Amino acid sequence: MAIMDMAMAEKTSKAKRTLRALTTTYLLFSTASFAGEWQFNPNLGLTETYTDNINLTQVDTESSLVSQFIIGANANFVSRKLQFSFAGTETLVGYSHNSELNDDYQTLQANGSFDLWQNKLQLIGSSSISNVSQNDSGNSLADLVSGDTVQQINHSAGLQYNSANSDYALSSSFIYNITDTEDSIGESDGYTLLLNSVNGNAARFVFWQVDGSFTNQENNGFTSENYRLETKVGAITPYKVNPFIRFYNEKVTGNLAGSNPDSIPSWGPGLRYQAAKHFIIDVSYNYVDDNTQISDDYVAASIDWQPSARTSLKAAYSKRFFGDSYEFDFSHRTRRLTNTLSYHETIEAFDRNNFEEVSGVIWRPDDTSNFTNTSVTSLELVENNEFSLNKRLAWKSELALARTTFTLDLSNRERESLNTGVIDDYLDARFSINRRMSAKSNTTVYVSYRKNVFDKDRPGSPRQEDTYKTLSATYNKSLASSLNTFLTLQYLDRESNVERYTYNEARASINLTKDF
Repeated sequence: MAIMDMAMAEKTSKAKRTLRALTTTYLLFSTASFAGEWQFNPNLGLTETYTDNINLTQVDTESSLVSQFIIGANANFVSRKLQFSFAGTETLVGYSHNSELNDDYQTLQANGSFDLWQNKLQLIGSSSISNVSQNDSGNSLADLVSGDTVQQINHSAGLQYNSANSDYALSSSFIYNITDTEDSIGESDGYTLLLNSVNGNAARFVFWQVDGSFTNQENNGFTSENYRLETKVGAITPYKVNPFIRFYNEKVTGNLAGSNPDSIPSWGPGLRYQAAKHFIIDVSYNYVDDNTQISDDYVAASIDWQPSARTSLKAAYSKRFFGDSYEFDFSHRTRRLTNTLSYHETIEAFDRNNFEEVSGVIWRPDDTSNFTNTSVTSLELVENNEFSLNKRLAWKSELALARTTFTLDLSNRERESLNTGVIDDYLDARFSINRRMSAKSNTTVYVSYRKNVFDKDRPGSPRQEDTYKTLSATYNKSLASSLNTFLTLQYLDRESNVERYTYNEARASINLTKDF
């Protein structure tokens, strides 16, 4: 009971800090607000969910009726100077099989911006509250029905300056960020500076491109800093080939494990080939300014092709302190079909993806249907005080017909610890169909496949491989101008090389929401 009281006190304290931050933001904006349009839409909702396996076990399953009473509100304010949006819920959850699990949960998404000078300099801020999985190795699909979630709070505020004309384009920002979590894992506070600039169409003699970022984060005495700057400066000639010089530097430091204390700057000559008005190819040979010979000289290349307002392609190859580096962004839109494809590599710290193998004992039935103590090992989520390299690939394709929309979402994330070399892989695929049945009703059906592999490459490691296969169907209907309902049927099949994480679950949910 003492532990529960301490946890509730911590949760209440963080909720109070959130309320104070929102109140401060409101007072800051309201004192400078001008005449504008307010929209405020409160709502009440009730969702009843029946699950045949509330404990997510393979044997001795137990059913439960989970009730969610939802108090929600949406607000939006727009004026010449100020834009503000708010969406939040307070959800009271009750479990029929065990009332001691009853709890309340919050969600929030608030964004605001205030124009300080000529629509160029803005004060921006955002706050969010979400309920994330307590442990991805235990249940990557955790939600309020399964109950194994923790609250995560994010606040950010800062200044943003954007300016563009025929001579140049400049985008810059300074943002302070705070992340709090209910279990204190993945917390951090710090700031990020971004700077991007390119020459405008009126440039006649010199072209340039500057991309820079600096991130500082802290948590419990641990610090991380990530600095990156790429600059190209060249001469404009009457020909399609223009010479330039490229400068690149990146430094990852701090007292986290896996840091790279020595920056390896490079520079070199390059050529820009303008194949068409909106088609640019850059190639450069870069000399590494490094006496220790940690890295060799290398070739860098990039493509920027925008043949129309509906199509864009950007790709780049370079070398960073961890080796070869690639970036890719593609988007194409027609009247009914939209495709986006991207690949990015980032250095991150203080996330919720660091696990430690621990031993324990569980009760499980034997061949005689008696329960015995069994020793097991599991992956426990622990604080992440190390740098990691994250490679993300994402593809989204959407086909919008007159009454039916087909959507395919594919994504993959490979996370490599720069300290231990442990690699985790996260694959997510979803195909959904949304059909408008009438002016007041629609149906959504989706199938999803998720595969998580923890510590996939090391021999003798505590490798864990989980797959989640989900089939879901939802029917939405507007009963009146401010009264809506939905019915959802869902089936989940989870398989794992850890036997106790293999199970099936079926759910049926019905909701009624009243807007005011």
